[in-house]
Amino acid sequence: MGVTLTAFLPANYDAAFLANAASQSIRGYCHWHVAPSITETLVLDGTGGKALLVPSMHITALTKVTSGGNDVTARVKWSRRSGVLTLASGWSHELGDIEIELTHGFDLADVPNLAAIVVAIGQRASAGNDGYVHESAGGMSRRALTGKDGASAGVPLFESEKEALDPYRLTWGS
Repeated sequence: MGVTLTAFLPANYDAAFLANAASQSIRGYCHWHVAPSITETLVLDGTGGKALLVPSMHITALTKVTSGGNDVTARVKWSRRSGVLTLASGWSHELGDIEIELTHGFDLADVPNLAAIVVAIGQRASAGNDGYVHESAGGMSRRALTGKDGASAGVPLFESEKEALDPYRLTWGS
């Protein structure tokens, strides 16, 4: 008697669970959460320089910023699109010494292509195919997406989904 996939799922396994799994796949690929817009606190390592890269490509608000335990919120300049924060006096150089409370990410209504990718990934995950995915195009097909070590790849992204996500992907620090 084999163990079924549902044995590993939480009791509240539903569309929200699948959407979260899909979102985690997207976050892993893009190196930040992308959508929806959320408020969270990030703890970053100090650089000692005047510029700091924050893992985000869409910052809409900075609520509080500390560097070396000092509130520097009023002195920080920031880019909404590049994830760069500058501090003329320079950032702390200590590990984990910068805390940033910010609101960032895209509203799903503004990026329907991302919502569609979440739905597609969630539908694949809900198919209950024990980690196997089958794709066909013309006379070619492939099956069984796994990691390099042979383990299940989780909720894998197709190349077309990666291409659609590339404009939202951080290319630094990854």
